Amino acid sequence: MLRSVIIWLTAFFILWAGTPAVAEEPPPGELQQLEDIVVEDKGGAPGIEQPPTGTVIDLEEFKTIGPPTSILDTLKTRAIVDFRGASNLDPGIDSIFLRGFSSKRFVTAIDDLTVQKTGGRKSSNIVDYALLPTFLIQEVEILPGPHSALYDSKSIGGVINMVSEKPHHHDSLKPDVTLTSSYGSYETWDNLATVQGAVEDFTYDMAYRRYLTDGYLRHNETDIETLYGRIGYLLPADGFATLSLSGTDTDRDAPVNNPGATYGDYDSDYPRSEDGPFDAFQEPTWDGESHAWRMNWEQPSPVGLIHLGAYYSKEQRNRSYFVNLGDTERSELDTTWWSQGVKFKDDIQWLPNHTTTVGFDLARLYDNGNVLDDSEKNERIYKKAGFMQHRWNILPSLELTLGLRYEYVKIHVSNLSGSGAVWNPAYGPMESRNWNQFVPKSFLTWKMDELAPWLRDTSFSVGVSKIWRAPDYHGDYNPQGRPAGLFLNPEHGVGYDFILSRRLWRDITFKFNFSFYDIKDYIATNSTYANFSGAGAGALRYSDYKINLDEVYRHGIDVEVGGHLMDDLSFTLGYSWQDFDNRGDEPAGETELDQRSEHRVSAGLRYQLFEKTALMLDYYYQSDEVTEISEEIAPDVWNFREVEIDAYHTVDFGIEQILCENQGPLQKAVLNVYVKNLFDEEYYDTSGYPATDRFFGASLSLSF
Repeated sequence: MLRSVIIWLTAFFILWAGTPAVAEEPPPGELQQLEDIVVEDKGGAPGIEQPPTGTVIDLEEFKTIGPPTSILDTLKTRAIVDFRGASNLDPGIDSIFLRGFSSKRFVTAIDDLTVQKTGGRKSSNIVDYALLPTFLIQEVEILPGPHSALYDSKSIGGVINMVSEKPHHHDSLKPDVTLTSSYGSYETWDNLATVQGAVEDFTYDMAYRRYLTDGYLRHNETDIETLYGRIGYLLPADGFATLSLSGTDTDRDAPVNNPGATYGDYDSDYPRSEDGPFDAFQEPTWDGESHAWRMNWEQPSPVGLIHLGAYYSKEQRNRSYFVNLGDTERSELDTTWWSQGVKFKDDIQWLPNHTTTVGFDLARLYDNGNVLDDSEKNERIYKKAGFMQHRWNILPSLELTLGLRYEYVKIHVSNLSGSGAVWNPAYGPMESRNWNQFVPKSFLTWKMDELAPWLRDTSFSVGVSKIWRAPDYHGDYNPQGRPAGLFLNPEHGVGYDFILSRRLWRDITFKFNFSFYDIKDYIATNSTYANFSGAGAGALRYSDYKINLDEVYRHGIDVEVGGHLMDDLSFTLGYSWQDFDNRGDEPAGETELDQRSEHRVSAGLRYQLFEKTALMLDYYYQSDEVTEISEEIAPDVWNFREVEIDAYHTVDFGIEQILCENQGPLQKAVLNVYVKNLFDEEYYDTSGYPATDRFFGASLSLSF
């Protein structure tokens, strides 16, 4: 398969390379318009930029089909992003992979600050995408690969950084008010109200959102209510300071078997599903509350552009269900996570062709997993890092970025079971491990315009960076309560990316990225094959519950094309292929690495039919995969199941109509009508449940 892919792509490149990118030069003295659109630095579909380092999505310009209820509605349009949620009607928790890596091996950030917590307690639980304040996000940066020293070293798959809108002056005291309401199949409501304004140098932003749906599956209701506020102050020289507060109340019902495997009840209003961990009588819920504050300060100064960010968050979750038919008391599993961190960086341009970024970041992550008293706030992860990155324009056609990150990670491992029995007599009830490492990064871009006329707007980039990740996640150091982190080593290796970028015609850009990652000591779940799980194992007990695989190769190809075919017709097309190969003979390497699809395709068309009418079409394809699902259904009681998912295609279609503009106090009214899964494709999500069938919806947005 790999050989065929490479042969076809090589043939395509040879044909493409031999095709002139621009028209022949006109005779002297004759004026000629080479193309309809003159492109200098930017190209691609509206709202999409494709620099060699990644992808930048402008959320104001990029149109999604249907209202974006979360940032995932935008991310899912990229082929390198693999949505793996239990339902596409709920943003979900850790519901995407980036380049085949889960949340523990890529970074999700807001304004450069990593979103993280200790995780664990029902699946990975690192990022809940329903909690992210999307209404103020101006753009999303997707940086594939481990080539930036500015972010946490777990960014093996890359970085998804959400950049907030900066506070700015308003022409009057009148606030900008937007009201958006949408309704769709399965009683799905999404209502959003925002108010933004300023009084001289003071700014304010407020939002309220209520999202609720009955869900496609049986007992799959979701109700998410969020209140958000931000105040800001405009400083001299385009500086600013902001403080934001958010609170979210999340009620999630977990889907149940229909019919139940044991009791055989069946509700014909919902699709059949039989292999989940819960039956209908158990009425499982996964509810919680979240509170967070974030601070951002940015100020140009004689010593560079200074950035300072800080955050604090508290999340509470409750897993509740009936254990036996006829029970009157529910089993409860409560978890609380606390996270706090700070990041400082200074961008110093000390010569026209030299820019240096220096800084540090710190994170302290807590939960109530204390082995002696689970009501206490207990530090589980402590991280600190310093970084320096230098960008040097060696020549107008050659740019080199070199970075170095030093990272220190300390974890605290629980070594007692819930009943108080010692898991491993060689250690105390709470043990600590720590690691540190220097992690060099590099990225080189060569613009080849001057070599030949047919190489205009063509560049070649190479990224070579060290990979390093400590077991900084509950599912690694304390999976299902076992002290596996006492025996693990950090992952390490080298990541390579080779990127060819080119403008083909008009503003249509093409980017081809081949990546190869060599990861040693890759952390994998080995519980199925463990030899030292019994009490008789003594000091070796649970030493092989999680293991370091000797060596893992990841090969990948990512292709992105996009731009305008005509002035009113734009398109995007993405293809991603990946292959994970365990180079050792550990059986866990097969189950750990095969749980992801090999091929994914995403495509989109946007056609401005009339001045105020736009048509939108999205296509998505995913090849077959086998995945293993694990869910904690009671304290230290887990449900494991393997799910085979066939390949599938889906098509979404939408119409956006501007109803009116500048009519009295009403600045703009926009109506969206859309159909998702237009051809009613039957397929399964990565949790093994039937995915949502054809979905109809409409939304109305009013701006004042």
